[in-house]
Amino acid sequence: MALDQQRNWDISMAENLAASKRNGKGGGTPQKEDEMLKSADTGVYPTWTENPVYLPDEILLEILSYVATTHHAQKTLASCCLLSHQWYEAAVPLLYAYPYLYGVNFDPFVRAICPSINLHVRKSPLSELVKSLNMANLVHQGSKSLTARLLGRTKGNLEVFVAPQASFAMNCFPALSKCTKLRTLDLSLVSESPPLPELFKTVSHLSNLRTFRLPRSAGFGVHHKPPLFSWPPALEDLSLSGGIDAHFLHGVVAFPQTLKSLTIEHCPLAKGFAVTHLLKTAVRPLKNLESFKLRMMPRLGAHALDDLLFLLPQVKKLSVSVDYITPALFDEGHLHHLQKDYTFPTSTDSDDLDAVSETPLQHSNLRHLELTNSGNPGVEDKISPIDIMIAIDDGVLPKLRQVRVAKSLLWHSSSTASDAEALADVLQEASKRDWDDGGDAQHFRGLDRREGERRRVWEEVAGVWMFDT
Repeated sequence: MALDQQRNWDISMAENLAASKRNGKGGGTPQKEDEMLKSADTGVYPTWTENPVYLPDEILLEILSYVATTHHAQKTLASCCLLSHQWYEAAVPLLYAYPYLYGVNFDPFVRAICPSINLHVRKSPLSELVKSLNMANLVHQGSKSLTARLLGRTKGNLEVFVAPQASFAMNCFPALSKCTKLRTLDLSLVSESPPLPELFKTVSHLSNLRTFRLPRSAGFGVHHKPPLFSWPPALEDLSLSGGIDAHFLHGVVAFPQTLKSLTIEHCPLAKGFAVTHLLKTAVRPLKNLESFKLRMMPRLGAHALDDLLFLLPQVKKLSVSVDYITPALFDEGHLHHLQKDYTFPTSTDSDDLDAVSETPLQHSNLRHLELTNSGNPGVEDKISPIDIMIAIDDGVLPKLRQVRVAKSLLWHSSSTASDAEALADVLQEASKRDWDDGGDAQHFRGLDRREGERRRVWEEVAGVWMFDT
């Protein structure tokens, strides 16, 4: 078959080897054959004496599109570029689209993208091929001016930028503001936080930006005016970290309504009452929010987030550290108590949330629950499988189908494993009822009835899973 690249390669190499033997002086003696085997063992192969097998460009692109998805794609694509001019033209766009950068290959990459400091002196056509610039593996390589230069050369088609730890600063902002196709901006590794007003001013004009991660060193302690914090218009995934203070948590910065996923982590200054205020005033009004994650908050108390499900009735996926919750999070009586105590600010967009909260004693949207551990000792037994099963029996979590638990919580231990299996059975039985009732196809991977019955798809999409943290 034309698409069987390995078979074509083997046949071509065999034909070229046979031709080389025929054309050689004295024929293919055993001595020469032994020498050829030795050269193959050392990685030195005989040169081709005939033209390689010709493949149409469409076939090459099909082969390379498969190769580009493998783990060692960069090395394979680089080898493909050495085969012929045809292979080079087909492989080089994929090679430079998503480069894997690390210490050894960073300098050659820079020389290829920036052959000269002055763009008007010498421009590299390869710079327009770069779609992802992931500098997460670089620590001491490069400089702040070099990062700014790379952004300036690749700004035309750049879609993903992950900033390095030590070589990103304010001088990168002018080039960053011109990356109009940028969809992901990850600054989480930056050790020196740039001025936040200038950062927000830079990203506010990126109309295609969907994912934004702030530096862990980001500090909101200086009282800036609210208009200075303007979010990108289409932002969907936001990660907050760093020195978030009460000034921020009390609503100076309003979140964009387009937000679908919010992560708050690594905030050593945030206290429980301030986080609760943020959830109540700034996060709850986000009617499109589907996923919420909170972890690594060392100043939160042991039950600081017991009100979480009540405050965020719209979320479908919740990830929370057990360090900050107790079984009261799932307790029907606790929800009834909160219903009397909480008052929420009125909002023009609150109609949908009111509809979600028609039955305040249950969380009618939560489908995926993830329990993690932020490293505090003695939290392994705070939440057990029995607590979640009771909540399901009480009707508090009617839509819950997936539970992921960090292995550090010891649900796989001999004392808890049977309870975890029982919880998995409960979740899969509920998933089977969804299947029998003709549930939403997106939850069952779009399978038709016959294929779904054969694979028992309801068991694949529901249950309890353990993962390493």
